[in-house]
Amino acid sequence: MRQKKGKTIRILRILSQWIFALLFLSLFFLPAITGNDLTVATEYFFYVDPLFLISSLVLSESLILFSLVALVPFFLTLVLGRFFCGWVCPMGSIHQFFSWIFYPFRQNARRPDTRQLGLKYLILAALIMAMLPGVNFIGWVDPFSLLTRSLSVFTPLADPGHVSLQPFVIGGIFLILIALNAVQPRFYCNVLCPLGALYGLLSRFGFLRFRTGASCTRCHTCSAHCTFGGDAGEHFLKSECMVCFHCVADCRDEAVSVSFGSPARDLSASVTPGRRKFIGALVLGAVIGLLPKTTRSAKPARLHGWLRPPGARNEEDFLALCERCGQCVQSCPTGFIQPAALEAGVIGIWTPVVSGKAGYCEWTCHRCTQVCPSKAIEKLTLKEKQRFRIGTAVIDRDRCYTYADGFNCTACQERCPTPEKAIRFRPAEVWNYQGKRSVVNQVYVNPDLCTGCGICEYFCPRTDAPAIYLVSEDECREYVTGPD
Repeated sequence: MRQKKGKTIRILRILSQWIFALLFLSLFFLPAITGNDLTVATEYFFYVDPLFLISSLVLSESLILFSLVALVPFFLTLVLGRFFCGWVCPMGSIHQFFSWIFYPFRQNARRPDTRQLGLKYLILAALIMAMLPGVNFIGWVDPFSLLTRSLSVFTPLADPGHVSLQPFVIGGIFLILIALNAVQPRFYCNVLCPLGALYGLLSRFGFLRFRTGASCTRCHTCSAHCTFGGDAGEHFLKSECMVCFHCVADCRDEAVSVSFGSPARDLSASVTPGRRKFIGALVLGAVIGLLPKTTRSAKPARLHGWLRPPGARNEEDFLALCERCGQCVQSCPTGFIQPAALEAGVIGIWTPVVSGKAGYCEWTCHRCTQVCPSKAIEKLTLKEKQRFRIGTAVIDRDRCYTYADGFNCTACQERCPTPEKAIRFRPAEVWNYQGKRSVVNQVYVNPDLCTGCGICEYFCPRTDAPAIYLVSEDECREYVTGPD
């Protein structure tokens, strides 16, 4: 192929990457920037992810119709090869950009490291195997989940005074993955990405092929910008090629040809991690998937300390469906929704939990119920969300001013957003902090009216710890801890 034509296609590829990356970022950050009631719309990117389709089929009793769109790039890969990673994926575009930034500081390899390239196939095998017993770890490493979760920690906090360790962990992992592009171009895409592994398996049977002809002088110019560290000649790996056209654009001798041919002849030009490693990955995935079923958490406890966002399904289904994408976290205008650490166990890491110390559920907002791509959080209308009971507020009488100190405080009652006021007063004669008897309007909660919005906990005037806080009693989630 002519070098000039290769450069033109490369420009088109870069333009395509920028369009999809900017579309993703604008859909993600637009609500935070504008400050209006727009919801995060990046959920639609999940519907072009075949891994999301597979997980919804395996772990959910119903199919999300939009996810069938993922069949389009799935079948196109059989024709064009691993084009999605090189032309469409926003996560890949970000890593491509930083690979270009780090290019002057990176030593180019003369041949691809097949051991590293094969790791993503083992990760994919382990994740699929863990999915069979009903454990969903896809969201930990899937590119769309990882990107949205990472970006969510870079949005402004509603309460900068509330410091959580999780944003630093999530953001730190993302920055480390970016930095690894200085070691190998598109490190995450080539070594860790399970979606890239799935497309790599498919592209082995594709028709598109890059070759070097007789005019090749083995100058290795085509390997200078190769995304997987190979070239278009003897080190060409069909499963790893992202159709970036760098090799065509860089070859001054125009020795690289692009053609369509029978895939059967090219199956050997792909990464094969090895039978033993593959079996080991399957065994590891099975162990990871079965452990939650054989430990103490296999029978959900009646008592639990964590709370989920409004619209969340029962805990067993929620953990199976949640993609850990962080879209509900980012959509919350007050910071009420936070990524979990170990509150819900190891399997619940990075799933959304709510905290009255971090924020509160805005009475007129239901954004978090609109953005979940997997329907782990059901879509609710505003009226349905206002009736949804996240939990119940309880009063710590050892801290509440109206009980412990014997003087009036109306902060929580004034903030209560329910029309009939779930927080009320009743007069009581008490000894105050001055040792005198006085009549005080003591605060109490009507549990039949409380929705667990957390605004009372958030605005409690005590500075050491709130005197009113949320508990999981009476939350709306049917069989909240799973069926007995």
